[in-house]
Amino acid sequence: MNLKMRNIINNSIKLLQELETERKFNLGFSGGRDSVVILDLAKKSGVDFKATHSNTTIDPPGTLKFIREKYPEVEIINPDLSFYQLIIKKGLPTRRMRFCCEHLKERYGIGKRTIDGTRWDEGNRRKYYTPEDCDTRKWMKGAVHIRPILNWTENEAWEYIRKNKLPYIKYYDSPYNFKRHGCIGCPLTNQKTRMYEYRLFPKYAYATINAIKKHMINKPENMIARTFCDEYEAFYWWLGYNSIRNYIEKKNSSLFPICDFKKLVIDSLNKKN
Repeated sequence: MNLKMRNIINNSIKLLQELETERKFNLGFSGGRDSVVILDLAKKSGVDFKATHSNTTIDPPGTLKFIREKYPEVEIINPDLSFYQLIIKKGLPTRRMRFCCEHLKERYGIGKRTIDGTRWDEGNRRKYYTPEDCDTRKWMKGAVHIRPILNWTENEAWEYIRKNKLPYIKYYDSPYNFKRHGCIGCPLTNQKTRMYEYRLFPKYAYATINAIKKHMINKPENMIARTFCDEYEAFYWWLGYNSIRNYIEKKNSSLFPICDFKKLVIDSLNKKN
């Protein structure tokens, strides 16, 4: 391991030690590459922490088994409502209204100092993050984010994992080649990535479609039931990221194609990646 990498590691460990308080750290462990790194760094730093995994119910198959077998010290927290039950109750989450994140992951950080694996090179929106940030959302009630690998690159994270021979989940390798490990079909990712994931794991797509159907039956007055002819059209819209307002405008125009949305969705899911 070269000098630069050793310095990066030492600085991350030092950061954790310097930011330690009388409050035990919470460490958010997703099972992905970056959480594997921060868990090992936290161990080496000697700080007092508790590692937890929030079961989103839509992580890639085998995630919970991987954590139980390779990282048994991580406590798995199961939600009171699954992702699909949330859809039945509330409708579909979107990029701007990610109630699924709030219910399935973020609420477990309320009032805690949480070590997370955020890195600057993951996206432009993260370039403003600092190693220690207070969560400004009122409902998070004093949550603080501690980011020991904020300045690491993806390659450096992989170098650390391989040098330390840390177990990592199979989805980063061929034939999957994931760039990220998280919820299947997450609204934050692009349409191409979501379809790739749903084609790999079509059961997740059909479970979502079934939950949409139940929502439309249970909540006939809600926007989704009033806008779409069936659950397949709603799923088709959800993958496209159009606002409902724009979709309605297009649907009311003479240029809107008359589609068999069920066939369109099923054919798309059956395509090979």
